[in-house]
Amino acid sequence: MNTKQNLLPDPTNSKNAVAQNVGLAVASGLFLGLSFPPSLLHTLAYAGFIPLFLLFERLATFAQFFRYGYVAMFVFNGITLYWVGGFTHGRDPYLMMSGGALLLFHPLLSSIPIWLYAVVRQYLSLWLRLLAFCFFWVGWEYVHSLGELSFPWITLGNGQVHDITRIQIAEITSVYGLSFIVILFNIVAYVLLIRTAARDWKWRSRHALMAIGGLFLVYLTPWIYGTWRIADLDKQGKGQELRVGVVQPNVDPWEKWGEGFASKQDAYEQQLDLLFQMTSELSRDSLDLIVWPETAIPFYALLPQNHMYRWRIQRFVDDMRIPIFSGLPHAEYFDKENAPVTAELLRSQDRYVESYNSGTLFAPHPLDNPIYRKIVLVPFGERVPYAEKVPFLIEPLKWSVGISGWGKGEDTLVYIFQTRSGTASRFSAMICYESIFPNFVRQFVVRGAEFLTVITNDSWWGNTSGAYQHIGMASLRAVENRRWVVHCANGGVSGFVDPVGRIHQATSMYTAQQLFGVITSGNELTFYTKHGDLFGQLCLIGAVAFLISAGTRKYKKI
Repeated sequence: MNTKQNLLPDPTNSKNAVAQNVGLAVASGLFLGLSFPPSLLHTLAYAGFIPLFLLFERLATFAQFFRYGYVAMFVFNGITLYWVGGFTHGRDPYLMMSGGALLLFHPLLSSIPIWLYAVVRQYLSLWLRLLAFCFFWVGWEYVHSLGELSFPWITLGNGQVHDITRIQIAEITSVYGLSFIVILFNIVAYVLLIRTAARDWKWRSRHALMAIGGLFLVYLTPWIYGTWRIADLDKQGKGQELRVGVVQPNVDPWEKWGEGFASKQDAYEQQLDLLFQMTSELSRDSLDLIVWPETAIPFYALLPQNHMYRWRIQRFVDDMRIPIFSGLPHAEYFDKENAPVTAELLRSQDRYVESYNSGTLFAPHPLDNPIYRKIVLVPFGERVPYAEKVPFLIEPLKWSVGISGWGKGEDTLVYIFQTRSGTASRFSAMICYESIFPNFVRQFVVRGAEFLTVITNDSWWGNTSGAYQHIGMASLRAVENRRWVVHCANGGVSGFVDPVGRIHQATSMYTAQQLFGVITSGNELTFYTKHGDLFGQLCLIGAVAFLISAGTRKYKKI
C-alpha cells in the first residue's frame, strides 16, 4: 500500500496545498521553539519533528525543501532567539541590525540537515532516510560548534535543561546525545503514526508493538539512567566544602561605560563603591571566595596609569581577607611590527593597544595572579570573526558601545586560591558566551578545575529569554563534567548549579542582590570530560556514511 498517497493529500502547488505545507512547517518550528527555556514545555520537542516529517513526504523538489525548511527554521529561531537584537530593551541600532541579520540568516544554517535529507531521500528507504536525518542534524550541531562563526545556542538538547533526570546522559554524550534521543523518538513516533493511519500496520501487529516498545525504550532509558545516577551522586561522599559569595550589582550596561554620568571617572567611582558596599554586606568570616560579574570593573584597573584604582581594590580585598574574582577589561601595548590586526593605533603615543574582555583573581596581600583573556568571543558583537583574514571589515562592523573590538585570548587558565581552612582550591575562569561550548568548558576541568565559574552580563536584552537560556546551559556543563558552577551575572540570572544540574538560589532579573552558597570541589573525570565530543564526531561520521551510501545507490542506478 502506498502510505504517502493514503495519508496525505497530493502535494501540488495549489493554494490549499501550500497553506497546508506552511502550516506543517510553522507547527514544527513552534513545537521546537516552545521547548526552550524559559518555557517548561521541553517535552514538545519530542513531537517537534513529526510535522516536519509529514511535510517531507509532500515535497517533490529541492526548491520546496529549501522554502518550507526555511519557514520551519525561521519560526524555531524566531521563538528562541527573538531577544538577540535588543528590540525590547536599549534599541541600539547596531544590536538591532546584527540581531535582525542573525534571525534572517541563521535559519539557513539550521536548514542544512533538511537539505541533506532532500539529497538522499529518494535513494534510501523510509527508516534509513529518517535515521540519516538524525545523524545529519546532530552532526551539523557538532560542526556548528566549531570555528569563530559558530553559534550553537539553539542546539536541540539545550532545550531539555529542565528535564533534570534525562539530561544525566550528558556526562557521556554531552548535549548532542540529548538531541539524538529527541529526534530518534520523533522518528519512531512518526513511522508508527503514518503506518497505522495508512492501515499498513494494525495497532496490535508485531511492527506496531515493536515501534511502541521502541518509543518506551528511547524515552525511558535516559530516565532510568538519570534516576539511578542522581541517587548515586547524592549518596556519594562530598568533596571539600567551599563557601562562595556572588555579587549581582545590576548596573545598567548602557550606562556602565560612562553614559548618564557627569564623567567616566564618576561612573567608575560609583560602580566601585557599589561593589564594595554590596560585598561588605556578605559575611567576612565564612567566605572562601567572592565572585563579581563580567566587566564589573569597567575600566583598565590593572594598567599603571590607574594604579590608584588598583590600590583601592587591593586594600578592600586585604580588609575583607577574601579573594575576589572579577571581570574587567585589560589592555596590552604593541609596536607596529608586533601589533595584532585588531589593535588600535594610539597616534599620540605612536603605538598600538589591544583590549581584552578579561577576568582576574584579586587575592589578599598582593599576589599577582595571571589575567584570563576571553577566548571565545561573540561573533560581530565582540569581534569580527576571522579578523586576521578580513581586517578591512573590522572598523565597519565594530560595535560602538563600551569597548568592543576585543582581542582574542589563548590560554584556558585555572586559578588557585587558598581557602580559610588553609587548603588550595582550583576553579575555571569563563566569561559569558564561552559557557555554551561543551568542549571548551571541559578543557578547564581537564586542567584541574574543581569547580567552574561563569561571569556574565545578560542585561543587554531586557527581561527576555536569553538570560534564562544561558543559566540553563550551565546545568548541562555541570552534568557533563560533574562540577559545581558558580554563575554570576550583572543583572540576572545568577545562582549556583550543582553537579546534577539543579539550579540553587536563582536571582530575579534586574535586581541588585548578594548570594551566599556552599559548594563542593570535585575531582571526578566523566567519560565526556576524558573523551570530549566523541558522540558528536561519531554522528558526523554517520552522516557522511549515509551520504556515501546514497551516492553509491545513485551511481548504481545510473
